[in-house]
Amino acid sequence: MKILLIAPLSIGVVHGGVRMQAMKTAKELEKLGVSIDYFNPWEKTDPSDYDIAHIFLAGNETLTISQRLRHSTCRVAVSPVFFTRRSAGVIRQSMKLESVAEKIVRGLFSDYSIKAKVCKAADIVLPNTDSEAKLIRDGFGISKSQISVVPNGVDVRFAEATPELFESTYDFRNFTLFVGDCSARRKNVLPLLEQHTEDDQPLVLIGNFDESDYSESCLDIIESQDNVMHLGHVDHNDPILASAYAAADVFTLPSQFETPGIAALEAALAGCEIAITKVGGTREVFGNEAEYIDPENDSTIMQAIRQAHKRAKTDILRKRILENYTWAKVAQETLHSYQRLLNS
Repeated sequence: MKILLIAPLSIGVVHGGVRMQAMKTAKELEKLGVSIDYFNPWEKTDPSDYDIAHIFLAGNETLTISQRLRHSTCRVAVSPVFFTRRSAGVIRQSMKLESVAEKIVRGLFSDYSIKAKVCKAADIVLPNTDSEAKLIRDGFGISKSQISVVPNGVDVRFAEATPELFESTYDFRNFTLFVGDCSARRKNVLPLLEQHTEDDQPLVLIGNFDESDYSESCLDIIESQDNVMHLGHVDHNDPILASAYAAADVFTLPSQFETPGIAALEAALAGCEIAITKVGGTREVFGNEAEYIDPENDSTIMQAIRQAHKRAKTDILRKRILENYTWAKVAQETLHSYQRLLNS
């Protein structure tokens, strides 16, 4: 089986979840005997040389190529990486209104319609969660038969993480940890900082801030609080990251939504209690072994975190992740979906 893997150009500079999902899935697929080529826009590519073209991220960057692939002989799979707090009904209505408006103003496309067009160009759509699948099915009008849920994954090495390196480097213990793009409004770092108090457990942030007003507001709060530490960017392969997970008592993602948050999977595998947004399919993974945040109610951020600090330690979530959410398991599910597509 020969696969052409296609990702947006932006993953070259934005080292986020899409890049991680694509690269880790590809490496594990190769271990299963699948031949993987990475699409290079500077080289001429004949899609007919491949059994399947797998597009990661349904968006403006992948719209044109998804439309062109519809006319090739290879099959097309899309991992849309899509979620919104809007309901499927709102999505449908927005797209209907847009179709009317486009008759008056040509070339008028919303983010919803762009993502829908990419998904409709595919032979199979591979959302990360059942919640994402439902939005794509009911919002975009994609047939259930064309959808196969393939979860996000985690490196098993985080299960072996120990706290000593982080504790000896920073002398921080019994803290709450956030890992992600601190400047992204979706991650809700500013409300987290605003709700955090001097009486709470220390807070450690790993991730970059940019030069926006939003980031400046966050940094002003960090400078004013003695029990908040910002470490900046830490490479994913840096041992200090795994050690930070192991050293933290609680890991939090108070985001507007997650699908379901690779960093939270890593932290849970390393032994953290989890306080995470309730939006985006997170309950499907973390179940009753996490505290949930309502991103529309800032007061629930610290409520969930404080409650997570009180939870008794168990091995239930860690075992569930090792059984169902490793990258090797993700690759197996992806290969099964490929085989299903090629046999249809």
